[in-house]
Amino acid sequence: MRLTMKQFLLPPWYAGQARISISGDDHRYLARVLRLRPGATLPAVDARGTRYVMTIAAVSRTSADVEVSPAAQPAESPRAAPITLLQCLPKGRKIDLIIRQATEAGVSRIVLLESQRCVARASEDAGRLDRLSKIAREALQQSGNPRLPVIDAPRPLASVTDAAGSWGTALFFHEERLSAGTLHELLAGPQERISILIGPEGGLSPSETGLLMAAGFRPAHLGGTVLRVETAAIYAVAAVQMILQERDAWTTTDRR
Repeated sequence: MRLTMKQFLLPPWYAGQARISISGDDHRYLARVLRLRPGATLPAVDARGTRYVMTIAAVSRTSADVEVSPAAQPAESPRAAPITLLQCLPKGRKIDLIIRQATEAGVSRIVLLESQRCVARASEDAGRLDRLSKIAREALQQSGNPRLPVIDAPRPLASVTDAAGSWGTALFFHEERLSAGTLHELLAGPQERISILIGPEGGLSPSETGLLMAAGFRPAHLGGTVLRVETAAIYAVAAVQMILQERDAWTTTDRR
């Protein structure tokens, strides 16, 4: 079953125009899947996360003219630190699910990595980035999340250590407990940005974990069970998101 669009992502070139024309895949979805007719309205969002109301003005066989007006913006809340997902390439189409779930969860950037134990390689899928960008767009429109993540082309895992300081609080999740610290402790204090690195099906090699730790990445434990790579990614993102969102609610209980 195909999910219904919750909001429309305006084209990247949109700059506040009161009326624009929609064509291509977006036109087909609005006109043939949703079957929207003149007068129908739909929430919309631009690339900056600003919300609008979009009204269908006219529909032809190849395009739809729409009127765009500002919507009431939600009340500002303390903004959580942006999260970057550093994802080692999994085999097959597992990356599709990872991109979809990470977009729904509000990740701001996704960097694809090639590691020693990756089965998939960047050269094997020339159209990967276009496909993943489309998946992220669909996930944003269906979930209502206001911001579309940037997706970076695959790069060697070792390259992330060349600019380790740019990742903010940098964590890599591992199936073994490599340190005594907890995730709460790792995320304590103000956070400007957070990066989460997830290995491939075969995990990170000892040399890679050593390289990451030397560059300032700190290990976080995934727990006692073995998770699929696509499960590990959303598990880690959700755990970090929940701690950030509920940080002020955590209190010490006197158990005397």
